[in-house]
Amino acid sequence: MIYASMFSDSRATTWTPTDIFHANRGASIIAPYRSGYLIEIETKRLAFYSNLMMAADDDRDMVDISRVEDVRAYDVNDVSHGYSVDQLWDLAPETPEGRAFTLWFMPYRSNDSVEVVLQEIARLRNEQVLGSLPQAPLLQLPALPVAPGDEANQRQRLVTTLTDRIAFALRDYRARHRAKVGVTVRDKDHLASILGSAAVFRLDPLPVITSTSPGQGTEPPRPLPSSLAAMPIVGVVDGGLTAASYGAAEAWKAQPLVPAGVADAAHGNMVSSLIVQGHDWNNNLQLPPLYCRVGTVQAVPRANAGYLLDPDSLVPYLDIVMGGHPETKVWNLSLNQRTDCDLNSVSALGHDLAVLARKHNVLLVISTGNQPSGRIQPPADCEAALTVGGRLHRPDGTPGAKCPVSLSGPGPASMLKPETVHYSHVRTIGGSVSAGSSFSTALTSPLAAHTMAALREPSPDLVKALILHNADNPKYDVALGFGSPGVSMPWNSPPGGVTLQWTASLKTGAAYYWELPIPAALITGGKLNGYGKLTAVLDPHPLVSEIAGPNYFSARLATALQVERGGKNHNLLGSLDTKKITEEEAREIDHKWSPIRHHHKRFYGVSFDGDNLLVYARIYTRDLYLYGYDNPDETPEMSVNFVLTIGTGQENDAVFNQMHSSLGAFVENSTIESDIEVNA
Repeated sequence: MIYASMFSDSRATTWTPTDIFHANRGASIIAPYRSGYLIEIETKRLAFYSNLMMAADDDRDMVDISRVEDVRAYDVNDVSHGYSVDQLWDLAPETPEGRAFTLWFMPYRSNDSVEVVLQEIARLRNEQVLGSLPQAPLLQLPALPVAPGDEANQRQRLVTTLTDRIAFALRDYRARHRAKVGVTVRDKDHLASILGSAAVFRLDPLPVITSTSPGQGTEPPRPLPSSLAAMPIVGVVDGGLTAASYGAAEAWKAQPLVPAGVADAAHGNMVSSLIVQGHDWNNNLQLPPLYCRVGTVQAVPRANAGYLLDPDSLVPYLDIVMGGHPETKVWNLSLNQRTDCDLNSVSALGHDLAVLARKHNVLLVISTGNQPSGRIQPPADCEAALTVGGRLHRPDGTPGAKCPVSLSGPGPASMLKPETVHYSHVRTIGGSVSAGSSFSTALTSPLAAHTMAALREPSPDLVKALILHNADNPKYDVALGFGSPGVSMPWNSPPGGVTLQWTASLKTGAAYYWELPIPAALITGGKLNGYGKLTAVLDPHPLVSEIAGPNYFSARLATALQVERGGKNHNLLGSLDTKKITEEEAREIDHKWSPIRHHHKRFYGVSFDGDNLLVYARIYTRDLYLYGYDNPDETPEMSVNFVLTIGTGQENDAVFNQMHSSLGAFVENSTIESDIEVNA
């Protein structure tokens, strides 16, 4: 395996060196890596490539070579991320069998190379250079939600997570040519042997999953409302719920993953109390009265409890619990791994949870993590999640400055994390004031759950789009995201405006346009005056790759709100013209490959022709060799959720009624109850 780095002005997809590194020449581009590509080359072809680099005479070869800055072997420093053996050892958590790591198999494409890797990993295991993490517990979980009083009659399903994790990973690698597994290493000498193995792609210290528990409190005396049974459910993946006063709010309880003696019950109680009635505990803050029930998932140990919770246990467990509770569409994860997100690579846990969320069609609401650290912590880099940071409040209870405890973004691979923030210094169970992103996350989950319940055809991406569309920051900020939730509910139109939302499946490369009539209230003196907000969330699956580093996303969306003038379409708001700037600028300024597009702008005196606004959208792709596609036409259609608001901001203007009247039968209320003014 070799690494070919590209010059800084040659990192766009169009400069991928596919002519020189071609299967006909015994080479395959495996994945993007750092500022270039990983290349698998047959050993017997190395001399050929050495000569080619110095004496190429074909025009296409010379163009490719001119774009390649350097070529070198993939080596031990790549495997260890530049850490020394001592540094890597000290970063890894201790277990009775040694230190724990996540080992990634080298992602070769050829079957012969795969067989060599399989033999090498098996040898390392057989010679006890590495060992398997302890077996995860057997889970006896209901296949379907259990009705009260009918538990004995429910069909039970025995779920065994990986009994021999290395053997499972070997089978997975043989099938997919990609795999990772948690392992233990007894000493530094064995660690050095693993780092030097050609079978190993990456070796990461196994991140420890914990909550941030600031203390304990007494149970609240206040009664819960009689209407609680009709409230939506939030799955709470935390330290459990032991507060008896919240028993009536517990809709269901999964079999624990973490034993009661080590589970962070104090943290679980605080998070659950905020989800159930956060506005009651903090009635001096600007919070809507959104009661919720909770589903209890006891899966997070106390910090320093000596209990190692690894992703290979957590993810299969959550897979089963989510499958057993399909009625629960929002899941709160106020938990993090104690390590900064790598800006050049999405974390294994972040990726695995994204796959899980897409599989079960649920919205994960995840905390950014807390100080001391430099940046958001996994799994806050989960693309399918709504990631929540912290914010202080002003004396009048309205949103204030950045929270000094909660971590800031951005996320890896152009992800705009966190997407939103909420109050993070709040009263919880017992009446004490606690601080951290765990609690801002717990205040956001009820909003997501009620938004999901209010919509006729809800989806996780639509709920996410509505919440950040309704937030109070017009532009993304690394600390505040797109801001705090607005005063009105996300499913309502603002005064003096109209909000439209729709979902579409887009084919790569095709330009899509939606025509919308221009409300008369937006026209003054024959010109447009008002504001617009356009939010779109792309579901990037299946075009994501956990081995692609900074190129995690292989699909992106360009979208804009346009008017026609002089026979051409002009953007009122939308993406930059990335053809006029470099690839690096497009990634840095426009966050070109982010699956979230959010544009907000006021416009004054804009000339236009015709009677309509246009919403434009187009999907672009890259690195299709990762998925076995030869050209964009082979890729599946991609789902996108759009939310558009246009208006004047003047409460008495008739923008909503004018748009509703013009569209007529082409638009309908997006809420379940007809008496709720969703778009008014």
